Amino acid sequence: MAKIGPLAVAVLGLLAEQPRHPYDIACTMQQRHMHEHIKLSLGTLYHIVEQLQRLGWIRPTETAREGRRPERTIYELTPEGHRHLLDRVRQLVAEPTREYSAFEAGLTFMHQLPRDEAVALLRRRADALREQVDLWAYALERLRDRGLGRLALIEAEMVQDTRRFQRDWALRVADEIESGTLEWAVHCPARSDNTEVTR
Repeated sequence: MAKIGPLAVAVLGLLAEQPRHPYDIACTMQQRHMHEHIKLSLGTLYHIVEQLQRLGWIRPTETAREGRRPERTIYELTPEGHRHLLDRVRQLVAEPTREYSAFEAGLTFMHQLPRDEAVALLRRRADALREQVDLWAYALERLRDRGLGRLALIEAEMVQDTRRFQRDWALRVADEIESGTLEWAVHCPARSDNTEVTR
């Protein structure tokens, strides 16, 4: 089976709802805030549409023109494309994959920072996450008002819960560092005697 990335899954999934042209797919992704979870660029989207057509997973149904806009080809999902979509969705939902996080990389070496700075940075992250949670709560409410149900927004719900967890975790660790519950020692790998320096 060909590798199906997140954007290809989005294309197939939106075509499973109804036939669309690529620009409509991009607009729908933005309207539903799917681009917050799936990297979207028009160039890549059009390239994926071409690939999916070559594979026989989608097919053009008509070419339409609105006003002075250029002609747009409308695509529909084929039965083979639908089968591949379902197979990939099953895999994505059931099988955890390792996703490399820049935050985790930063945490790995956070011990290089002075204690007070680490505390301040964790609290700054928690504040930023709080803002994201609030902004997304508003956006999700607007999407619900437009008729999107919980199932259509389930990935955003999971991301919101992840943000809340990470916010609470960052605050808890900041408190533990500040109180001394989490012992803080700045490691100096360049030192040959394996000593640790507390700041």
